[in-house]
Amino acid sequence: MQETNRKFKFGKLEIRKFIISDYLYLISYLLAVLYYLYSSKYNPEYKLGISLIISFAAGFQTISSPFGLRFRNIYFSIIWLILSLLLLIDNYFFSLIPLSTFILYHVIRILFWKKNNREFIPYQSGKGQMFRFKSYFEGRYGNLTDKKYTKILLGIGILIIGCCLIQMIVFKNYISENI
Repeated sequence: MQETNRKFKFGKLEIRKFIISDYLYLISYLLAVLYYLYSSKYNPEYKLGISLIISFAAGFQTISSPFGLRFRNIYFSIIWLILSLLLLIDNYFFSLIPLSTFILYHVIRILFWKKNNREFIPYQSGKGQMFRFKSYFEGRYGNLTDKKYTKILLGIGILIIGCCLIQMIVFKNYISENI
């Protein structure tokens, strides 16, 4: 996609139409959040497990893959933010993971943009390696600078996830000791 065809708004977010995979990700996340809200009310014994799975899936997807490129779309970002906030309703501390990794991705993205004057293209992480990704919207592969920022995103994201889990364990121990 050519730079001249892009319509940027607040925070270097662009206005563009959704592609099919955008719809699929948003519908999947919406269904997961709705299922959590339903289970929270009618099957509270499953609430912990469901919210843990949703939080980990959304958080790790955001920090360890090029999934965050979808957040450049202002509409996708707004919907993701709303769904992440809905997940916080009557939930555990680790439910902050999707919201925190979403915000982290945007912070890293904006810092990258300010320093390099182009879009951040994260690498795909897996099996102890990082794999280059080609963004068809940007018309380029990620380079070593993108890899460096991907490592920062992954490192801070793992710290956020770890802190949320530790906080949950500490809170659970505090509750069990005081009851």
